[in-house]
Amino acid sequence: MPLSASLTAVVVNWNAGDQLRECVASIAAADLDVQIVVVDNASTDGSLELLEVDPRVKIIQTGENLGFGRGVNVGLRQAETPWVACLNPDVVVEPDALGLAVRYLEANDDVGLVGPRLDGMDGSPLATCGFRPRLSDAIGRKLLLHLVLPFFRFRRVRPVEPSKVDWVTGAFMVGRRDALTNQGGFDEAIFMYFEDLDLCLRLASAGWSVHYVPDVRGRHVGGHSSSQAFDRMLVASDRSYRFFTDRHLGHTSARLLSLLTPIELVIRSIGWIVAGILPSQRPGAKSRLRAYRTLMFENLSLSADRFRGSAL
Repeated sequence: MPLSASLTAVVVNWNAGDQLRECVASIAAADLDVQIVVVDNASTDGSLELLEVDPRVKIIQTGENLGFGRGVNVGLRQAETPWVACLNPDVVVEPDALGLAVRYLEANDDVGLVGPRLDGMDGSPLATCGFRPRLSDAIGRKLLLHLVLPFFRFRRVRPVEPSKVDWVTGAFMVGRRDALTNQGGFDEAIFMYFEDLDLCLRLASAGWSVHYVPDVRGRHVGGHSSSQAFDRMLVASDRSYRFFTDRHLGHTSARLLSLLTPIELVIRSIGWIVAGILPSQRPGAKSRLRAYRTLMFENLSLSADRFRGSAL
């Protein structure tokens, strides 16, 4: 690792194609010295070969799909710098983003982690931070009340100035290496999804603040890896959500939500059965119905080991 590096950026890749090259190039153009660690989760699309040769870029091939959190932890163990960044490969950062994040952390000793403003492809800001989920939010999600009643929606916000929040997205976050490593990094029981919320809440329990800093900016082109297997994504998300609620809302609440999940799945299944009548919707309907069938059996079983997110 270059001795001059002050920040280590970890990018977890799984078949991200040319997006990985664009992400790494944007990090390399940062206004501070960086070391870039690309953790490749057994990609087969040749995305690694698209990267330009750069002594600041270290590639670690895991040989298997570890998921996002475990992949980030592999990269964090390579870091010797005081500051670290975690990024999805479909994020492009502004040249001054990492420098602004580091300067904000230097000026605020109580802040362990910052999240940026991420814009979508149309230039509008995405909802990338928010407040701690409540049980009412979770119940509303399960009964689909969040679709019609704002009270039951997760409390995402888009502040226009630096603000203390409960969580920021794992798609792009910058923090103190010691703060993250003292928490063990991301919980490796979570294969993907909700690992960022979990980490932020654990940091808060350890006394660190989490801030959203809109001057730190990037562009999120969105979910390339996840879109490759949407039904598997749904199953992974539900498993991780159960683990998250069990830890942060309590075991009783997690069991209640698992009992409500079949109601949610029945409603969603009916909707997609109807949608599947249209030829253009049939592939998506089949994919979702497969996932809903898997989740129905899992939630009805209430097996203890199913409360741990796992690789698919």
